Amino acid sequence: MTNEKILTLSYHLRYQGVNVSIRSTIMASKIWNNYKNKFTLKELKEALKSVYVKNKEDIVKYERSFDYVFIFNRNTKNNPADQEHIEVKEQATPQKIDKSKPIEDTTRETMIRRRLEHKKVVDKSILGDELSTLNSIDYRVFEICNEFSKKIANQRSIRKKKNKSHTIDIPKTIRKNLKVGGHLIDLVHKKPPLKKSKHLFLCDISGSCEWATTWFFSLLTGCHESFDKITVDAFDHRIVDITHALDVEYRNSFQVNVGLQSLGLRPRGHSDMTKAFTDFLKKSDLNRNTDVILLTDCRDWTGQRKNGILESATILHQIVVKSRKVMILNPEKKVRWNTPTSCVRDYEEAGAKVYQTSTLKEFAKVIKEI
Repeated sequence: MTNEKILTLSYHLRYQGVNVSIRSTIMASKIWNNYKNKFTLKELKEALKSVYVKNKEDIVKYERSFDYVFIFNRNTKNNPADQEHIEVKEQATPQKIDKSKPIEDTTRETMIRRRLEHKKVVDKSILGDELSTLNSIDYRVFEICNEFSKKIANQRSIRKKKNKSHTIDIPKTIRKNLKVGGHLIDLVHKKPPLKKSKHLFLCDISGSCEWATTWFFSLLTGCHESFDKITVDAFDHRIVDITHALDVEYRNSFQVNVGLQSLGLRPRGHSDMTKAFTDFLKKSDLNRNTDVILLTDCRDWTGQRKNGILESATILHQIVVKSRKVMILNPEKKVRWNTPTSCVRDYEEAGAKVYQTSTLKEFAKVIKEI
C-alpha cells in the first residue's frame, strides 16, 4: 500500500513540473516500507532522490518538496523514518501589521506556487515548437536538444551497421561455396567502401537566420561523430570554419551563439550569398562523394540578376554539378517560399533540394536521412 507521505511528495513534485511516473511512486513506496525503520531521515532523502530525480535541474525542487513533506509538515500519518525533530526558528522581533491593507499570504508553500506560475515547464514537446520561440538561455531546453541529438546519432549508427551487415557480395559467396560442392554454407559480406562520404555544412548567420543556425549547430554537437567526414562553415559576408567548435561543451544555445562569435563571426543584416558561394566553391574540394548541406532562409537581399537569372543561383549550380547532392535546410514555413523576396525557386532550378526545417524534429528528420 502506498504511504500517504509518499503520495504527498509525488504530488508536490508533479506540481513543480518534475516528471514523476506511477512507477516512481510505487518504487518510492517500496523503499519506505522496507527501510523506514532502518534509515535516518538523511539516508531516506538520498534513497528517494535516486528514484525521483532524473535531471539535475530537479534536485532543488526535490529537496524543497522533501523538506516540506518530511520536516516542516510532520502532522500527518506515518511519521518519517528519522524521529529527530527539526524546529524552524521564528523571527525574534515581530513586524507591525498595517490593518488598513489586506494581509498578504507569504507562507513558504504560497511563495513556491507563485514562482512556479511564472516559470514555464520544459518538456520534450518543445521539439515540435518553432525554433524562434525556444528560450536560448534556459539550459533545460538545450539539454533536451542535446539528448535528442544523441538519439539521432544512435539511429544513424544503427542504420550504418545494418547496411554493412546485410550487404552480401554475391560473386565471392558463390566462388567460396563452390569449394564445398556449391552448397550455401557461408556468406561473404561486402567490405565498406574505401572512400567515405564527406558532408560539408554551410550555415547562414545573417540577422534573419542566425537563430536557426544556433539551434542547428546545437543539434550537430551531439551527433557530428556519426558522420564519416564533416566540415561546418558559417557565412555572412565571408566564410569561417567552425568545425572544431563542435567538440566544445555548452550549457545552453546562448553560449553556442557567443562561442561562434568569438571565432570572428560578426553577423550583419544581410548575407552576401554570391561572395560566400564563390569562396566556398574555391575552398572546398568537391567530388561525387561529397554532400553539401546549406542552412539558409533563401533570402538573397543583396543578390543581382543577369538576364533574369540570380547570380548566387548560377554559382550554386556549379556546386551542384561538382557534388553528389546539394540540400538546403530552410527554417521558414513553406507558405513564405512563394513570396517575391524568396529565392527558393531559383535554387531549386539550380539543382538543389529544399527542405522545411522550422522545428528541431524537422531538422532531425533531415539529419537522419542524410
